[in-house]
Amino acid sequence: MSKIAYLGDKYTHTYAAALRFAGSGDETKGYHTVYAAINSVNEGECDYAVAPIENSCGGSIADTLDALWALPLYIRSETVLPVPQHLIGLKGARRGEIKTVYSHPQALSQCADYLRSHFADADVIATASTADALAQLKNPNEAAIARAPAEGQEIIDEEIEDVKNNSTRFVLLGREPLPEEQGVKCSVVFETQNKPGALMNALSLFAELKLNMTKIESRPHKSKLGRYVFFVDFERNENDELSSVLGKLSQRTVAMKFLGSYSEKICK
Repeated sequence: MSKIAYLGDKYTHTYAAALRFAGSGDETKGYHTVYAAINSVNEGECDYAVAPIENSCGGSIADTLDALWALPLYIRSETVLPVPQHLIGLKGARRGEIKTVYSHPQALSQCADYLRSHFADADVIATASTADALAQLKNPNEAAIARAPAEGQEIIDEEIEDVKNNSTRFVLLGREPLPEEQGVKCSVVFETQNKPGALMNALSLFAELKLNMTKIESRPHKSKLGRYVFFVDFERNENDELSSVLGKLSQRTVAMKFLGSYSEKICK
């Protein structure tokens, strides 16, 4: 039996993702922020954490990437879920009377065109999670963007996301990595020297080894302006041992962290 941390409560998309990873008898526990959920594993409060890492419209989730760089945790699995977003209000609320809209920044980003079209004059307020957005609703002039309404609430407008195939990739994080032979995808984060060609030298390794990069993302190192780390996902090559690939990459970087070798969790 394991305890799995996630963002928000049962009304969030992250909770829906957590259910995909949870086995019979596993317990789930909601946290107020993405970082708090992830750090609960680092602190030993939970065995695993489920966190959003990338959205098809809004891009990467900075809080998750920053936690992976800062904390000694590993990706053990991933899953992709469609994430329809709905405009939700108290029962009886009408869209034309809404003056304030609450939601998580990612949900607001995914519905940016809708908000510009229908709520150009409304106050749009970011919250720590879509669950927090639902909790803010106190009168009929307020609405939230979320996965599902809480008690006493209802959907005012369905599937308001700007792109209808909107989806989010979620990862399962733990304190230990899976054995390298169990995964088909690998994730790393590294820093290179700040000089011409240093990043190209590191990235060229993937081409030399015929490894397909599926994602690259830069994030601030946070120590000073102009210093960055680079997150890379790539598909494994069965002809190359992962330890050998990582060893070669470390020789072309000044710091490197292995984030895990894993596969996608697919529910039929």
